[in-house]
Amino acid sequence: MNGVDPKGRVSLPAAFRQTIEIRCSNGRVASGLGKTLRMAMHPTLRCIEVSDGLQIAETEEQMTAHAQRISEQTNELVGDVLDRLEAETFPLMKDVNFDQAGRMVLPDRLRAKANIGGDAFFVGRGRRFRIWAPDELRKAEAGESTDVLDEMDDLLARRKERG
Repeated sequence: MNGVDPKGRVSLPAAFRQTIEIRCSNGRVASGLGKTLRMAMHPTLRCIEVSDGLQIAETEEQMTAHAQRISEQTNELVGDVLDRLEAETFPLMKDVNFDQAGRMVLPDRLRAKANIGGDAFFVGRGRRFRIWAPDELRKAEAGESTDVLDEMDDLLARRKERG
Protein backbone atom coordinates (compact mmCIF):
# COMPACT_ATOMS: atom_id res chain seq x y z
CA MET A 1 0.00 0.00 0.00
CA ASN A 2 1.51 3.30 -1.05
CA GLY A 3 0.18 6.82 -1.11
CA VAL A 4 -0.50 8.58 -4.39
CA ASP A 5 -0.01 12.33 -4.52
CA PRO A 6 -2.32 14.68 -6.48
CA LYS A 7 0.00 14.51 -9.52
CA GLY A 8 -0.27 10.70 -9.60
CA ARG A 9 3.21 10.02 -8.22
CA VAL A 10 3.59 6.78 -6.30
CA SER A 11 6.45 4.54 -5.24
CA LEU A 12 6.74 1.00 -6.52
CA PRO A 13 7.20 -1.26 -3.48
CA ALA A 14 10.81 -2.36 -2.88
CA ALA A 15 9.98 -6.07 -3.18
CA PHE A 16 8.44 -5.44 -6.61
CA ARG A 17 11.54 -3.48 -7.72
CA GLN A 18 13.80 -6.35 -6.63
CA THR A 19 11.70 -8.90 -8.51
CA ILE A 20 11.68 -6.73 -11.63
CA GLU A 21 15.45 -6.28 -11.43
CA ILE A 22 15.98 -10.05 -11.21
CA ARG A 23 13.52 -10.82 -14.01
CA CYS A 24 14.95 -8.17 -16.34
CA SER A 25 18.61 -9.05 -15.83
CA ASN A 26 18.48 -12.26 -17.89
CA GLY A 27 19.64 -10.68 -21.16
CA ARG A 28 16.23 -10.83 -22.91
CA VAL A 29 15.29 -7.28 -21.96
CA ALA A 30 16.83 -4.51 -24.06
CA SER A 31 19.27 -2.24 -22.28
CA GLY A 32 17.44 0.70 -20.74
CA LEU A 33 14.07 -1.05 -20.56
CA GLY A 34 14.67 -2.73 -17.20
CA LYS A 35 12.86 0.11 -15.44
CA THR A 36 9.97 0.30 -17.90
CA LEU A 37 6.52 -0.88 -16.92
CA ARG A 38 3.62 -1.33 -19.35
CA MET A 39 0.30 -0.42 -17.79
CA ALA A 40 -3.20 -1.06 -19.07
CA MET A 41 -6.64 -1.47 -17.59
CA HIS A 42 -7.42 -5.06 -16.71
CA PRO A 43 -9.92 -6.34 -19.30
CA THR A 44 -12.62 -7.22 -16.75
CA LEU A 45 -11.57 -5.72 -13.41
CA ARG A 46 -11.34 -2.07 -12.39
CA CYS A 47 -7.59 -2.10 -11.73
CA ILE A 48 -4.38 -1.40 -13.58
CA GLU A 49 -2.50 -4.45 -14.82
CA VAL A 50 1.26 -3.96 -15.05
CA SER A 51 3.95 -5.87 -16.94
CA ASP A 52 7.70 -5.52 -16.48
CA GLY A 53 10.29 -5.44 -19.26
CA LEU A 54 10.55 -9.23 -19.51
CA GLN A 55 6.78 -9.66 -19.72
CA ILE A 56 6.63 -6.89 -22.33
CA ALA A 57 9.24 -8.71 -24.43
CA GLU A 58 7.47 -12.06 -24.08
CA THR A 59 4.06 -10.58 -24.92
CA GLU A 60 5.45 -8.78 -27.96
CA GLU A 61 7.08 -12.03 -29.19
CA GLN A 62 3.80 -13.91 -28.77
CA MET A 63 1.73 -11.19 -30.45
CA THR A 64 4.15 -10.99 -33.39
CA ALA A 65 4.00 -14.76 -33.88
CA HIS A 66 0.20 -14.67 -33.67
CA ALA A 67 0.06 -11.76 -36.15
CA GLN A 68 2.26 -13.73 -38.55
CA ARG A 69 -0.11 -16.71 -38.38
CA ILE A 70 -3.13 -14.50 -39.04
CA SER A 71 -1.28 -12.74 -41.87
CA GLU A 72 -0.59 -16.08 -43.55
CA GLN A 73 -4.29 -16.97 -43.36
CA THR A 74 -5.71 -13.59 -44.43
CA ASN A 75 -2.93 -12.11 -46.61
CA GLU A 76 -2.99 -8.93 -44.49
CA LEU A 77 0.31 -7.24 -43.71
CA VAL A 78 1.82 -8.47 -40.47
CA GLY A 79 2.16 -4.89 -39.22
CA ASP A 80 -1.53 -4.18 -39.84
CA VAL A 81 -2.56 -7.32 -37.98
CA LEU A 82 -0.18 -6.48 -35.13
CA ASP A 83 -1.56 -2.92 -34.87
CA ARG A 84 -5.10 -4.28 -34.62
CA LEU A 85 -4.16 -6.92 -32.03
CA GLU A 86 -2.35 -4.35 -29.88
CA ALA A 87 -5.29 -1.92 -30.06
CA GLU A 88 -7.70 -4.69 -29.02
CA THR A 89 -5.47 -6.07 -26.28
CA PHE A 90 -4.14 -2.82 -24.80
CA PRO A 91 -6.62 -0.02 -25.59
CA LEU A 92 -5.18 2.33 -22.94
CA MET A 93 -1.65 0.93 -22.78
CA LYS A 94 0.96 3.27 -21.35
CA ASP A 95 4.67 2.73 -20.79
CA VAL A 96 5.95 4.22 -17.53
CA ASN A 97 9.49 4.39 -16.18
CA PHE A 98 10.42 4.28 -12.53
CA ASP A 99 13.56 5.74 -11.00
CA GLN A 100 16.14 4.11 -8.71
CA ALA A 101 13.92 4.77 -5.68
CA GLY A 102 10.89 3.29 -7.45
CA ARG A 103 9.11 6.60 -7.98
CA MET A 104 6.81 6.75 -10.99
CA VAL A 105 3.73 8.57 -12.23
CA LEU A 106 0.51 6.68 -12.79
CA PRO A 107 -1.02 7.92 -16.06
CA ASP A 108 -4.01 10.19 -15.39
CA ARG A 109 -6.44 8.32 -17.63
CA LEU A 110 -5.61 4.89 -16.17
CA ARG A 111 -5.72 6.28 -12.65
CA ALA A 112 -9.15 7.76 -13.33
CA LYS A 113 -10.49 4.56 -14.95
CA ALA A 114 -9.23 2.49 -11.98
CA ASN A 115 -10.62 5.09 -9.55
CA ILE A 116 -7.24 5.38 -7.79
CA GLY A 117 -7.14 8.35 -5.45
CA GLY A 118 -4.85 8.76 -2.44
CA ASP A 119 -3.93 5.08 -1.97
CA ALA A 120 -2.69 2.42 -4.36
CA PHE A 121 -2.60 -1.22 -3.34
CA PHE A 122 -0.08 -3.36 -5.23
CA VAL A 123 -0.85 -7.06 -5.68
CA GLY A 124 1.71 -9.44 -7.16
CA ARG A 125 0.31 -11.82 -9.78
CA GLY A 126 3.36 -13.81 -10.90
CA ARG A 127 4.43 -12.42 -14.27
CA ARG A 128 2.42 -9.25 -13.74
CA PHE A 129 1.05 -7.19 -10.90
CA ARG A 130 -2.07 -5.15 -10.32
CA ILE A 131 -2.62 -1.74 -8.83
CA TRP A 132 -5.96 -1.28 -7.10
CA ALA A 133 -7.89 1.47 -5.40
CA PRO A 134 -8.84 -0.11 -2.04
CA ASP A 135 -12.57 0.61 -2.49
CA GLU A 136 -12.56 -0.93 -5.98
CA LEU A 137 -10.84 -4.06 -4.71
CA ARG A 138 -13.48 -4.47 -2.01
CA LYS A 139 -16.23 -4.27 -4.66
CA ALA A 140 -14.58 -6.73 -7.07
CA GLU A 141 -16.07 -10.14 -6.33
CA ALA A 142 -13.53 -12.05 -8.42
CA GLY A 143 -10.70 -9.56 -7.92
CA GLU A 144 -8.40 -11.11 -5.32
CA SER A 145 -8.47 -13.68 -2.51
CA THR A 146 -9.73 -12.94 0.98
CA ASP A 147 -6.10 -13.14 2.21
CA VAL A 148 -5.22 -10.26 -0.11
CA LEU A 149 -8.20 -8.25 1.14
CA ASP A 150 -7.20 -8.93 4.74
CA GLU A 151 -3.64 -7.79 4.01
CA MET A 152 -4.93 -4.58 2.43
CA ASP A 153 -7.20 -3.85 5.40
CA ASP A 154 -4.33 -4.49 7.84
CA LEU A 155 -2.08 -2.07 5.93
CA LEU A 156 -4.80 0.58 5.86
CA ALA A 157 -5.44 0.15 9.60
CA ARG A 158 -1.71 0.51 10.38
CA ARG A 159 -1.52 3.61 8.19
CA LYS A 160 -4.52 5.10 10.03
CA GLU A 161 -2.90 4.39 13.41
CA ARG A 162 0.27 6.22 12.36
CA GLY A 163 -1.83 9.17 11.27
